[in-house]
Amino acid sequence: MIAGIDVGRRVSLVVLKGRKVVYVGDLEECELDFEFAGIDAPLSFPESGCFRECERKLQRMGIKLLPPKFIERVALKGMEIAGKLRRMGVEVYEVYPYATRCILNIAPKANKKTEKGRREILRDLRKFLEFDVLKDHDSIDAAISALTVLFYVEGLGEIVEGRDGKILIPKPSPSRLP
Repeated sequence: MIAGIDVGRRVSLVVLKGRKVVYVGDLEECELDFEFAGIDAPLSFPESGCFRECERKLQRMGIKLLPPKFIERVALKGMEIAGKLRRMGVEVYEVYPYATRCILNIAPKANKKTEKGRREILRDLRKFLEFDVLKDHDSIDAAISALTVLFYVEGLGEIVEGRDGKILIPKPSPSRLP
């Protein structure tokens, strides 16, 4: 099983078994075991400047993002969660759901904070995952985080790496899109 974790005001968790969502809720309340996890939070800080080298590579691909220092509290919480999961034997990756949305064409222009935007994202996400309910943008980001790791486990992902961090993304490949 694969987990996707969105770190924000609260920590949201989605667990996949294959392409089916089998859990949506809080990380602390989950009793399922998973082998892999994608965390939607920076898991390192830049050596210098605003952006890490891996983030600058994503920017060159046309993907917008916030610098880790701008979301320092989220980054620190993500690093804490990653450390706990690694000690439990879980393979952890930093992911960026918006990058996945752009690469897989999951309503990349939709605003996840509006009802209309969430409907568009959920419509496109159903091309990749089977689920009943993803209630808010946090659980949507957690599901997309898990999907990103699933693609990597299936050999359809890649790591964008720099000397000060790395981010997992789906391989950009139009032939794989539904």
